Amino acid sequence: MLNQSPLLYSAVTVMPALVINVAVDTAFLYSQTSGPYAGIGVYMMDNNAAGGSKYEGSTNLYTTIYANQGIAFNAFPIDTASSSGDIVQIMGFEIVDGQNIFGNWGYPQQQPSSSPYQWLGTAMVQGTCHYYIKIGVSINGAPLQYYWWGSPSIQCFG
Repeated sequence: MLNQSPLLYSAVTVMPALVINVAVDTAFLYSQTSGPYAGIGVYMMDNNAAGGSKYEGSTNLYTTIYANQGIAFNAFPIDTASSSGDIVQIMGFEIVDGQNIFGNWGYPQQQPSSSPYQWLGTAMVQGTCHYYIKIGVSINGAPLQYYWWGSPSIQCFG
């Protein structure tokens, strides 16, 4: 009989190789018409500029990753010292063009509120995709307004 330590099978927090953050100027964006968005006030960035990612700080973020690496997506408000209670949350994610780099099993999924990430996926297939990210924005407790854009891309290397 083989004895195994139960610690080998305990749950651990997933640490993705790539984190894409969406910073939102909530007051400015909320003053815009809800729907498709191509203006200022939304700033995307990732933690892989040294690995080839480009266009940090825009909605045109170009991200690079390798197959079998995790990708986390977060969105957060830029407001007055984070004291106004503004909310930004990712509502949806959709590939609109190119290769489904997430394959059948790695497509980003919304995480429970206890997770440090809002959405989490795994790159599984070599290729490039363009995607929509849809966010909900609320300022000072007002109802959510929704915005999305489809110009960021992810390139996955094998």
